Amino acid sequence: MSLFPIVGIGFLVGFRHAFEPDHLAAVTTLAMRRGGWSHSARLGVAWGLGHTVSVAVVATVLILLGIRVPERFYSTAELGVAALLVILGVTSLWQEARRHRASLGSAHVAAHEARDPHLHPGELRSTSRALGFGVAHGLAGSGAVIVLLVAAATSLRDQVTYLGAFGIGTIVGMTGVSLLTGIVTGAVARSHRRAAVSLRVGAAVASTAVGLMLGWTTLTG
Repeated sequence: MSLFPIVGIGFLVGFRHAFEPDHLAAVTTLAMRRGGWSHSARLGVAWGLGHTVSVAVVATVLILLGIRVPERFYSTAELGVAALLVILGVTSLWQEARRHRASLGSAHVAAHEARDPHLHPGELRSTSRALGFGVAHGLAGSGAVIVLLVAAATSLRDQVTYLGAFGIGTIVGMTGVSLLTGIVTGAVARSHRRAAVSLRVGAAVASTAVGLMLGWTTLTG
């Protein structure tokens, strides 16, 4: 089979995969915690890399070792993702409350941090969280579908090509989502502070709601 359709299909599936509700909820919430297009882009890349690595590991186990992963493994991973989404949403709301209390006496500090081009510890934590979320999502049920598609390819060359194209598509899609979120949030924050707060709170609430719904649907089958 020609590599061109494999690359095209893999890229499109990966790009589309980035727009699933639980994926969007996680990365959007993280991107809104701290503005800036560069930080948001790093979040998207980290999420996509983590997702691709975990899918590649599971696919390698299936293809090379012939080990069949139990279905309950993917269900457990889905519950883990649901819990992470709820925790992310709740902690984001808690941080927003802390930010509101501290804003009265920290305007100067906030302005200095906004101009500081260096990578802050908070940004490093957000990037590592995005990487962890990507790994968790790759192990969950939606990632299992991708693993099966990779395993179904007729040759090792096709499997590697499809997985690589899928990974690139996922990274591009999630980076685009995260970058757009960061740009919009930063622009709103500069002109309408209350609207920016509403966006961050809305993203946190959405993350919590998506996590609860994902957990419920997983538990009820």
